[in-house]
Amino acid sequence: MKSLKISSTTRSLRLPRRIHFIGICIVIIFISLFSFGGAFNPNVQAAYTPPCEKPGWFPADFGLKDHHIFWYDGFYYMVSILVPPGETDPRLQNQFAYAGSTDLCEWEDLSPILTTRTPGAWDETAIWAPYVYLEDDIYYMYFTGVTEDFTQSILLATSTNPSDPQSWQTQNMVFQPEHSGMVWEEGQPSDCRDATVVKVEDIYYLYYAGSDTTGSIIGLATATSPQGPWTDWGSIVPPESTAILESPTIAQFDNAYYLFYNVSRDGGYYRMGASPAGPWQPPQLFRPGWAHEIWQNTVGEWFTSYLTDLTVTISPLSWDSTYSPPRPF
Repeated sequence: MKSLKISSTTRSLRLPRRIHFIGICIVIIFISLFSFGGAFNPNVQAAYTPPCEKPGWFPADFGLKDHHIFWYDGFYYMVSILVPPGETDPRLQNQFAYAGSTDLCEWEDLSPILTTRTPGAWDETAIWAPYVYLEDDIYYMYFTGVTEDFTQSILLATSTNPSDPQSWQTQNMVFQPEHSGMVWEEGQPSDCRDATVVKVEDIYYLYYAGSDTTGSIIGLATATSPQGPWTDWGSIVPPESTAILESPTIAQFDNAYYLFYNVSRDGGYYRMGASPAGPWQPPQLFRPGWAHEIWQNTVGEWFTSYLTDLTVTISPLSWDSTYSPPRPF
């Protein structure tokens, strides 16, 4: 496997969940300034001139799906579901594509990573939807593990040197739904995928796509450690009974929070809220593309990366401050 050449480089007391959750929201709303573990600079607008006509990764030999982009030691890295050529069966999406770039235009393919599937493990059949979170020089990759029965869980891999594709080591399963009314059972087809993890103050927030008795949901869990244990609060936006909610991610700009996600019947949306737990305003369309990631580079410029067919396109993201809160476009 190639390596990118670089020069250097518990839960707490078991209070009633509704009371506890509302309390968390109220406390957070009254905190005016937050930071996502160094990932976001909320007061910087995009001012980016692409070095090529169409930034992104467009591999010819395989497809890409849900992905994430992060920075390490002078390089951008992209990790994505790897779709074998000509295949649509999600059970065959059993390793990740991986690449590095200095300019978001030319990508060095370092694929694949996390290729080992072990019978009986939570990721014995497939792995989907990676998301990378950095803290204390450890890169935490949250991803979806899928069993032969199509039971989905959130798993974790870590690295301290992501320039080396072989440095990523799977750790353990870190999250499965357990909120009241959930539809999730080991050994049965069960939704729990598309994790995004951020830290606000001393609380970690894990957003996920799941389901319960009311329909498809975007769920939220919280913890005091990036490895959990996680308290599952269930749905944070109105469930969908006739569509699938997927690919949640979160951003903070100008003291407002923005929850981005997809609705299977018609694409991307975002909602604005006063805290990372909401409450959320009505949804707004967010186009073009699918499975958006929202992120900043090291100088605070904003980007969105999203699926176009089976490739990833990268575009500058700006904020329209004629609205309050500002709106992304």
